[in-house]
Amino acid sequence: MSRFGIGKSPSQQGADGLTRWRRLWWAAPLLLVVCAVVAFAAWIGVNLRPPSQDRGRVQVIIRPGESVFSIAEKLQAAGLIRNATVFRWYLRYTEQGVDLKAGTYRLPLGESLPSLVHDLVRGKDAAVVRVTIPEGFTVTQIADRLQAAGVVKRQAFLHEVEHGQFSEPFLKSLPNNKQVRWRLEGYLFPDTYEFDKGESAHDVVDDMLADFQQRVASPLGPVIKQRGLSLPEVITEASLIEKEAKVNRERPIIASVIDNRLHHKPPMKLQIDATIEYILGHRNVVTVKDTRVKSPYNTYLYYGLPPGPIANPGSASIRAVLYPAKTDYLYYVAKNNGSGEHYFAVTYAQQLRNEAKSQHNLNIRS
Repeated sequence: MSRFGIGKSPSQQGADGLTRWRRLWWAAPLLLVVCAVVAFAAWIGVNLRPPSQDRGRVQVIIRPGESVFSIAEKLQAAGLIRNATVFRWYLRYTEQGVDLKAGTYRLPLGESLPSLVHDLVRGKDAAVVRVTIPEGFTVTQIADRLQAAGVVKRQAFLHEVEHGQFSEPFLKSLPNNKQVRWRLEGYLFPDTYEFDKGESAHDVVDDMLADFQQRVASPLGPVIKQRGLSLPEVITEASLIEKEAKVNRERPIIASVIDNRLHHKPPMKLQIDATIEYILGHRNVVTVKDTRVKSPYNTYLYYGLPPGPIANPGSASIRAVLYPAKTDYLYYVAKNNGSGEHYFAVTYAQQLRNEAKSQHNLNIRS
């Protein structure tokens, strides 16, 4: 008899221990299977989500007869899905693999997998409209062109330009200046876009801002900082160059004239006709009366750059601001000989002679 009661014999205790070990031996693999299933389900869940929440759209071309394997790889490379294998499994599970339609698609980043597949099954490219926004177009000109192309209503577009909320990083550098006529003037990058007919105004504006971020703000940001400039200063000056220059090789020269005036002692007003036209609309000839219009954009009245861009400049004008020619020029005037070129001058006396030549050329042509 045990001191504490009736106990088990050593042989019985050994048998019980062996039974416990056998139970653990069978439970361990089962536990591993459960853990593997849970981990696999979690992995599937993660890979069903979009790769990122970035905005913007990417173009994907699906060719007639292209395999699901090829399509999946293409979508993964474009950043639209996380995992090509999971995409193929999803198509097999939903039995939609045979329904994907060939075509050219502009697909939004951050779209859920069911929505993405829905777009590819529906054949979204049927209503795609190609629209070219030229360098130097203003916000209102862009709005008119988009409406004429059937992409978006003019007023809806302008409302988004003024009040839409967007996530592109460069937007944080734009000042909250009440004198600026259009909040996003200058930052809707001139390019050829493909939009869906009836696309939301928000997505249209966001595509243009994303293009600006990719083509200008990201690659040129370090250069702008190195030059000691701000992005709004660069784009505002570039918009002046865009409206004034007609010949590419003259853009850096006109940039030098603007810089020379901005840094001249004593100060000089820019006196750029394009700022008057931004206020009043197109003028065949800017008159003295026009130059007296009351507006913060009037560079005949006020020193320095206008409050904001007067158009949406292209890459050549932006780079001209960052890499201006080295000149002493303070004046220029259109040659009016059909070449689109300008006469440049260091002194006002030279400018007067150039203006006389310009008028002579105009008289001959007319």
